[in-house]
Amino acid sequence: MAGELIKARDVLKIGQRVEFFVEASDERHTSRIEGMTDEELIVAMPMNSKHVPIIPLSGSHLYGVAIGKQCRYRFFTTFHETGMLDERIAVWYISFPEEVERHQNREFVRVKVNLPVQVRLIDEEGTIQTPVMTRMIDLSGNGICFAMHQEVKPGLKAALSLSSIPGVGPIEQMCKVASCRKIEKDDGEFVYHIGAAFQHMPRAVSNQIVHYLFAVQRATIAKGINKNDL
Repeated sequence: MAGELIKARDVLKIGQRVEFFVEASDERHTSRIEGMTDEELIVAMPMNSKHVPIIPLSGSHLYGVAIGKQCRYRFFTTFHETGMLDERIAVWYISFPEEVERHQNREFVRVKVNLPVQVRLIDEEGTIQTPVMTRMIDLSGNGICFAMHQEVKPGLKAALSLSSIPGVGPIEQMCKVASCRKIEKDDGEFVYHIGAAFQHMPRAVSNQIVHYLFAVQRATIAKGINKNDL
């Protein structure tokens, strides 16, 4: 069941593959568990695409996912320091989480939110249509899903006005529609969920959004809420 909280020591094992996001980034880093103590996890030091070691600041929050046979287990932890294990393996020392959350969704940083967004669709001739106020379905550091009462063709662009994200100032952002799904609501009416990728968003703004999403995830997991639709 998605959203089930489990004691971390019942799930995390030496040799297990893990993936991490550092708090101010939406880049995924692959690692594995090399050792455990009462207080810390010891994981192989991740490398970026250019094989440069990833070394966060001490105290940085990490969003981790442990890979299981049938599902994944996500958790929050804190980076402590780097070191060498057995004088041969470069590692991170991070705090040992008390609990992990079982889930099956592979998109770690896309978070369900219910915030207003103003959308101005741009048609194939480049004409900007009348602004429409609607609600976000979910949000990530590089994309968004919002509801519309009309079908929107993938490949079209839209201008977004986002002014309600806590801790983030007003954003005027272009996006490109990637998907359009027809959803039947409880009352029998239909709505369209429009998935779109942000276009040329400044990294500083993306980092602010990711920081907010980390806060949402921490609060949600702490409450133990079932998140089947995350």
